[in-house]
Amino acid sequence: MTQRDYSWLPEHQQHVAYTLAHADHLIAKTAEILFDYLKPGPLEFGNVPDGNLAHVTVIGVAPLPAAVARFAADALTQLRAAIEHTIYAEVEHELGRRLNEDEARRVEMPACVKEEEFPKWLASRRRFDLEPLRAGSQLVARIRDLQPYHRRDADLHPLRVLAEHTNLAKHRTPAVAATLLGVVIPDWHDPTLVLAGGADRPLIPGDVLASGPRDKYVPLAIWPKVSIQRPHSGAWSVLMTELGEIEEWVRTVAIPRLIIGRHDVDPLPPQLDTTVGHVDLPAVLAAAGQVPAAKRSSQRIQADVIRGALADILAMHPVPSDAGVVTAWIAGLDDEQVLERHDRLAVPASRQDVQGVDAVVRELIAEASRID
Repeated sequence: MTQRDYSWLPEHQQHVAYTLAHADHLIAKTAEILFDYLKPGPLEFGNVPDGNLAHVTVIGVAPLPAAVARFAADALTQLRAAIEHTIYAEVEHELGRRLNEDEARRVEMPACVKEEEFPKWLASRRRFDLEPLRAGSQLVARIRDLQPYHRRDADLHPLRVLAEHTNLAKHRTPAVAATLLGVVIPDWHDPTLVLAGGADRPLIPGDVLASGPRDKYVPLAIWPKVSIQRPHSGAWSVLMTELGEIEEWVRTVAIPRLIIGRHDVDPLPPQLDTTVGHVDLPAVLAAAGQVPAAKRSSQRIQADVIRGALADILAMHPVPSDAGVVTAWIAGLDDEQVLERHDRLAVPASRQDVQGVDAVVRELIAEASRID
C-alpha cells in the first residue's frame, strides 16, 4: 500500500483534521438512524379498487426520526466550520499574532453567486485592515477560487448549498428532511402497468404509486428515499448523497486549496478517531481509514441486501452445505467482506461464465464450512 503524504498540512492547520473527522462521525450517526428507519420499510401500502383498475396507494408513512435532520444539520455546520476555522488559522498565522474580537468578526468564508459580489465582500467590515484579507493576497486568491460564481449554475455549487443549509439550520429552522418516493420497480415488464414517476415532494397517505388491471398481479419493489430540501431552490436531494458530496468537496478540494492553493494532494482521512488524544497526528493520519461515512452507509445497505441473496445462491448449489453454518458465516462477515465475495461472483456472472460461477460458489461453500 502506498504511504500517504500529509506533509502539505502545516502544524497550525492540524485542527481541521479533527473537525473533518467529527463531521464524518455525525454523518455516520445520521446513516445509522436512517438504516434503522428504512430497513423495516417506512411505508404502508394498500390496494384500492377503481372499476376495472386497482391502485397501489400509500396508506401510511412512518414518521422520520427528528434526529436525522438534526444530525445532518450538525454535520453540515461542522463542515462549514472546518472551512472558516482554516481561514481564521491562516490569517492568524500570517499575522503572527492572535486576532482581537473586532478583527475576529471580519474573518469568514463568503459564498458569492455573482462575480461582482466578491469585491464587495472583501471591502466590507474593513477586511482590508487585515493584510491577509487584502485584495491581491494569496489567501484572498484561494478564497476567490472556491466561490460558487465560477460555475455556470452557481446554485448547485457545494459551497452555495452548504452555506444555505447552515444559514437555515443556525438562524431559522432545523434542516427540512422527509421521505419521498425513490423508484417503483415491477418484477417484470407489463405494458398495462402505470407507475408513479416520483413527485419532488414528501409522500403522503393517498399517493398512488402504481395502477393496473384489477385481474393482474405484478409484484413491485417500492423504494423510498429520505431527502433534504435545499433552502434556496426548494429542490429535494437524497440526504446521504447531499452530505457525502459536500463532505467530499470540503475535505478533498476546499481545505487543501485554502491551505496550499491546490488540491492534488492526499486528502485528509475521514475516519480519524477523535475520542482519544493523539501525540503524533501525522502518523495517525497515515493509518486512519479513508472511506467516508456516506460511502460506508452505501456499502452497508448493499451488503444487507447481498447477505440474503448470497445465502440463497449457496443453498441452491448441488454441493451439500449446512444452511445454519452458511448463514452464521455470512452474518460474521463485515460489509466489505460481503461485497468482496459478491464481486468475486459478479465477475464470471457478467461474462455468463457458468463454470466460473460454479467454481466461485464452491470456494465460498468451502470457506463457509471451513473446508480446505
